[in-house]
Amino acid sequence: QGTQGKQGTTGSQGTQGTIGTDGNFGGASFFYTFDTSTSATDPGAGDVRLSSITQNSSIAMYIDDDDENGNDISSFMNSIDAVTSAVKGYVRLSNLNDASQFLLFSISDLTDNTGWWTLNIGAQASSAISPFSNGEDIIVSFVTSGNKGDTGTQGTQGTQGKQGTTGSQGTQ
Repeated sequence: QGTQGKQGTTGSQGTQGTIGTDGNFGGASFFYTFDTSTSATDPGAGDVRLSSITQNSSIAMYIDDDDENGNDISSFMNSIDAVTSAVKGYVRLSNLNDASQFLLFSISDLTDNTGWWTLNIGAQASSAISPFSNGEDIIVSFVTSGNKGDTGTQGTQGTQGKQGTTGSQGTQ
């Protein structure tokens, strides 16, 4: 048997791949179309709208039961509505292809209007005052808060403090 040959030289390193796009906000995400109308009515299947043309100052969000893919989100909305904390959860609206374009709101209450929902919201953060245009494809993502905890038991009464010193006699 012959001797083993020498090891060859190591090849050069390949070029670095391109950076992927940023991911969206966690939680349950649904595909919707933004509607710039501010009326408190059913926005229509696959649509979502806010209560103000100055989008980041909106106090209500109107969202249809069905997203653009025909998914009914009613059971998820009922889960958020069942939360007993003052803040029931958070909702983030972001551009479908650019997660840096967004609005983030807290959710304080929800109303089922049969076929669509009204969410009472409070602004938390935004990429711009009004980042979305009419007909823009967006992702609507929800995260729920935990339920408010039970009230704890009352603590024991503390011990009585010592009597203070007697003050000096006043002058007549």
